[in-house]
Amino acid sequence: MATGGIAVLLSSTPHQFRGLTTIGKVVYILNLVLFLGISACLTIRFLAKSSALKESFQEPTESHFMGTCLLALATIILGAENYRTEACGPWLQVALRIVFWIYVALSTIQAIWHNWYLYHIRMASRQPFALVRLLPSFPAMLSGKIASVLALHQPRNHAIPILIGATTFQGFGFIMSLFIYAEYFYRLNKDGLPKASDRPEMFIAVGPWSFTALALVGMAEAAVKQFPARYIISYADASNSQQISVTTGDIALVLAALVAIFLWTMAAFCLCIAIISILAQCRVFGGTGALGMSLPYWSMVFPNTGFVIATIRIGQVLQSPAILWVGSGLTIAQVVIWLCVGVGTIWAVATRRMLWPETGDKEA
Repeated sequence: MATGGIAVLLSSTPHQFRGLTTIGKVVYILNLVLFLGISACLTIRFLAKSSALKESFQEPTESHFMGTCLLALATIILGAENYRTEACGPWLQVALRIVFWIYVALSTIQAIWHNWYLYHIRMASRQPFALVRLLPSFPAMLSGKIASVLALHQPRNHAIPILIGATTFQGFGFIMSLFIYAEYFYRLNKDGLPKASDRPEMFIAVGPWSFTALALVGMAEAAVKQFPARYIISYADASNSQQISVTTGDIALVLAALVAIFLWTMAAFCLCIAIISILAQCRVFGGTGALGMSLPYWSMVFPNTGFVIATIRIGQVLQSPAILWVGSGLTIAQVVIWLCVGVGTIWAVATRRMLWPETGDKEA
């Protein structure tokens, strides 16, 4: 999921240089290898022990992360669109269109069934950290981002249903996240900061704001190209006698840009709170010491990647060179974080500090 996000980020960064596309393709291929490898390992795990899958759904920490499989699939779809080549031919757009609707169906079923299951077994009583409850509905929210890149290259008769459908599920995922945010901020005010092992997961709060902001801008840009000039407007005013000066797509782009800006502001707020909370643990700032390498550190990659891409998209729509340079700087920082977490994970696994039976669920 994180590696696929970096591949998408490299294709989106505004200041490209020679060879960056090749680097992005290598990262994208690495993501495919990781996805297939991890999927194979999980399949072996669940086949080797018949009760393992049921136990995963019942385990408070692991159960919420089932939806990340679809999030990883979303990055694969985005990468296929961003790194498409002339050798692929028109069949690729047809395939991506079909895959998009399959993804929407799977994410909808997953959101409904998984949330119901978590409610049914009262999982919140065993998993007090609220932000992980965003994850079952998160894949539906990525529909908007996928649609924003696919719709630009689809025929109009297919692009419009994609954009309307993606708006529907983007809204569903974002509104669901607002309910979780209410609990998250309430707990921060009432109980204070989460325990040390949970603090890296505070970066999850950056995701919904960021991905909704960039999805709105991206879908609005596609609407400028794909929506008929008086689409929706003609319902209230069917007269075509006057010359059209402002189209439906133009209106959508202006509204999307303004909404994206204030959503970005909340993402930046959550990002700063998470960063300060992590730094507060360091001894140099008077804390008890930084947390050893653990899986929650990957929460610093995927949501923050969405924040960086949202920053870039806002800079592009506002035509601001300064914001675009900030986006490029954040891209470099995000790639460095991805590399550090990746190397740290390899080292921790190799030294039996993480993902071994004798280690804890969350800490190395």
